[in-house]
Amino acid sequence: MRTILKKQLFWCLIIFLSVFSCKDKAESQSVHDEKSVAVTKTVVSPDFLFRITDEEVEKGKEKFKILGLNSKPVVNLDYYDFERNVNKDGKKYAKFFFLLGADKSLTLGLALSENDSLQYKNDILYVLSGNKFILSSDEFETKKKEFDGFKSILVDTVSKNDPCDVIVYKVEDINNYFKIIKLIEGFTGYKIIDLQFDYILFKDFIRKDGTQVDYLKNRESRISFAVKTNFDETTAKKSFPNDIINFYYDAGDLKP
Repeated sequence: MRTILKKQLFWCLIIFLSVFSCKDKAESQSVHDEKSVAVTKTVVSPDFLFRITDEEVEKGKEKFKILGLNSKPVVNLDYYDFERNVNKDGKKYAKFFFLLGADKSLTLGLALSENDSLQYKNDILYVLSGNKFILSSDEFETKKKEFDGFKSILVDTVSKNDPCDVIVYKVEDINNYFKIIKLIEGFTGYKIIDLQFDYILFKDFIRKDGTQVDYLKNRESRISFAVKTNFDETTAKKSFPNDIINFYYDAGDLKP
């Protein structure tokens, strides 16, 4: 019975990922369509999980580089350390705040919270150190103030949008994402290496196939990151299509 159930879950996973992999044939907002979200319900249903195309990520990374920030374009997190941190205090939300270091480099702070607001006074505060988030409320506060005084230069001069202070996820959704990743690991044999965030700047552009990517008003000219998990493919039980293993998800709720 367990074997049959596992096979059913696996094929649900394949269908789930296959629907989202039809990215190059669709219109610009196709990765957000209702049919895709409906298929998600057959496995787990993280509200934030919308596929973002590799082309969108590459274009977003190009635009991010133009900002000239003294920052690495990619953050690689210790997957299991991050999983432990977001769950150990039983908080409902994980809020990723943009911070600024002394060398004017963009970095990330993590606030575990009972609310999804910009306020973090009562939150548990972490700062990024290497590939882990470490507890450090004083450092968080200092770097957040630095970012607040700096962020206006990040907005395109023709945009009225705030550059984005924080990206919010429900911890429940993060855990549902972990379930998907571990399901992939279990069935394919691809061992998890790390969790990767790629800094991007949302800007409208024309895809290689000629379709227009038209970001919603609350995204245009705003900084964010795309999320994916890296696997060790040498541990695979057998070969699987790249789209089932190597894919990005869009950022969560951008605020303000």
